[in-house]
Amino acid sequence: MTDITEAVEAGRIELATAMAALDGPLAYEETAYNLPISFAVTGTPVSDADSARDAYAASSENPLVAWECVRAHRAAASGAEGAPYTGFIPDAEIRKLGYSLVDGSILGLCLIVGQPDRPDVAAALCRELQEKYMLTFLAGPVVPALQEANIRVGLEYRLVPLGSTASHGIHFADILARVAMMFGGITPGDAARLLAYAAERRARAMVIAFPGLSDEEIASIDALRLLGIPILHTGGYTGGEWTPTEGKDAVRDGMDLLGIKVTVTAIPIPMGCSPAFEGKSIRKEEMYVEFGGGRSPAFELLRMKDPSEVEDGKVTVIGPEIEDLQEGSAVPLAILIDVAGKNFRKDYEPVLERRIHNFVNYGEGSWHTAQRDLIWVRLSKEAVKNGLRIEHLGKLLAAKFRMDFPDLLDAVQVTLVTDRAEVERLKAEAEAVYGERDDRIRGMRDDDVDTFYSCTLCQTFAPDHVCIITPERPALCGAISWLDGRIAHEISPAGANQPVKKEGLIDRDGGEFEGVNRFLKKASHGAVDRCRLYSVVEYPMTCCGCFEAIALVLPEVNGIMVVNREYKGETPSGMTFSTLAGTIGGGAQTPGFAGISKGYILSDRFLQAEGGIERLVWLPSNLKEELGPRLRSKLAEKGKAELFDRIATEHEATTIEELMAYLDQAGHPALAMKELF
Repeated sequence: MTDITEAVEAGRIELATAMAALDGPLAYEETAYNLPISFAVTGTPVSDADSARDAYAASSENPLVAWECVRAHRAAASGAEGAPYTGFIPDAEIRKLGYSLVDGSILGLCLIVGQPDRPDVAAALCRELQEKYMLTFLAGPVVPALQEANIRVGLEYRLVPLGSTASHGIHFADILARVAMMFGGITPGDAARLLAYAAERRARAMVIAFPGLSDEEIASIDALRLLGIPILHTGGYTGGEWTPTEGKDAVRDGMDLLGIKVTVTAIPIPMGCSPAFEGKSIRKEEMYVEFGGGRSPAFELLRMKDPSEVEDGKVTVIGPEIEDLQEGSAVPLAILIDVAGKNFRKDYEPVLERRIHNFVNYGEGSWHTAQRDLIWVRLSKEAVKNGLRIEHLGKLLAAKFRMDFPDLLDAVQVTLVTDRAEVERLKAEAEAVYGERDDRIRGMRDDDVDTFYSCTLCQTFAPDHVCIITPERPALCGAISWLDGRIAHEISPAGANQPVKKEGLIDRDGGEFEGVNRFLKKASHGAVDRCRLYSVVEYPMTCCGCFEAIALVLPEVNGIMVVNREYKGETPSGMTFSTLAGTIGGGAQTPGFAGISKGYILSDRFLQAEGGIERLVWLPSNLKEELGPRLRSKLAEKGKAELFDRIATEHEATTIEELMAYLDQAGHPALAMKELF
């Protein structure tokens, strides 16, 4: 047995000795937060051994700071470990997780370290964490143990292998520090607020330790208690303030300590089912069969029916089943979900229909992308080998709709069609339904409604942030439209999406209303009292941190650029996305900068106060390509088709000087518009 108290004392001496011996540069790529823990605690941007020692001294020899600096030094000396290990996780990946951390699909975070007795013990623990909606990080011998048990690891499986030693667990802590700075508005160097933020357990986190940790590793892991993180151990340790637990009870005990309550109902199908699998992909070589994706006709449709027409839980397959299909083939597919419920309304159909995407991806061996008649579905070889059939997709969908919408749906019936002629016949009917829906919402304008909707989901991490969603401005995360907000409020009247009365127009071009301002002041706890919904220059909307893109003013060219979080290169602003995002998140209102969704760029209200789309001077090429057909159409609609080619990308300019030259040569209209300031 290892005495924790003695090991912590010895380990901290080892960390201090290692700090004294540091040399050379210390840095991580793709982050705006330097070494994030050191930066959060001291405000010192650590970049080399000397600044690391300065931060360590300024932190009163905080072991978390020492752990981070020593690990960064070792990483610089040995280089990246390579697959399957992630090492330091870039800012952009943390921001992608932002919405999942507040929408209920991730309930908490767990770090597992040490040497499990057997691979099956580690496998069972991690499966339970996946099933209970926990995002799990792995450091040390637990990773090869899971691989031996044939458990897939990776960020897409919510089992994140940080590195080959327990010391790589520092990347679990640096994520928590970045969450505080990105989403919580914690100022670097404000250690008191950081600790208070952590104590509130906005990112509910725990550690499970198996035996076999060295003194230095024990001291490092123990330091996580400074952030209020409970540490449980499965044996091999005594003393200290770690909580002993039986391995089979570790997840339940840890979640109890965090106050997380979750009830998981097993779905009787031969594959795992959890939001943990939602981010995974099924590559072509892993695929047994696929549907749609341009290789075969495929569509999905959710329809409200009379209760007499829906038999709850019934699943029907029309056409060939898995055993009748050739491996590697592309097969037609229709997914028809018929629902009935006394509280269900027809205009809820498209909102629930979009959940098909999530639910199919919850299957460990199933994958889904796109929507309507553009869907693409794959089933993996491994899942089919384990007994998965097309029928099981229907059982998965029927069960999840009933579980997630118990107050809305009284019955759910699923029909899956793989017969080509029938799929093509039904597809024509579905397209008529899509057209009817589009006619109902096409052209809906902010002027057509007297109520907007709020979203305060992200107040879990950014207490003062309030998103205002309008028909022409989706939530900045891109995940919630005005219709989604309205229906979410009707389903859950006390939830995060509340009605916001527009009343009292102050500024039409800027989109400022007395009713919105009143709501903002109350919902932001007095932190924000004005917002111009269509402006980036004055009183822009606050930002939580999980925005899809950033719009910002470039006064040198009298224009506005937009950069999305997938773009990692330099921009004409002189800052990368990560650097920009680090200056505007946490619920801040930052004139000249606005977090936005990609879809907002296509809106007629896009930064209307500053002149709208004609001000757009720069986009990353990947975003310009993604928006291409719709952006061309929108510009043509406005009689400005030529503007598309005048918008620069990184291929034309990555500095402000290059951008000025390009815009002048291209004759971009922003150069002749009224000055922004």
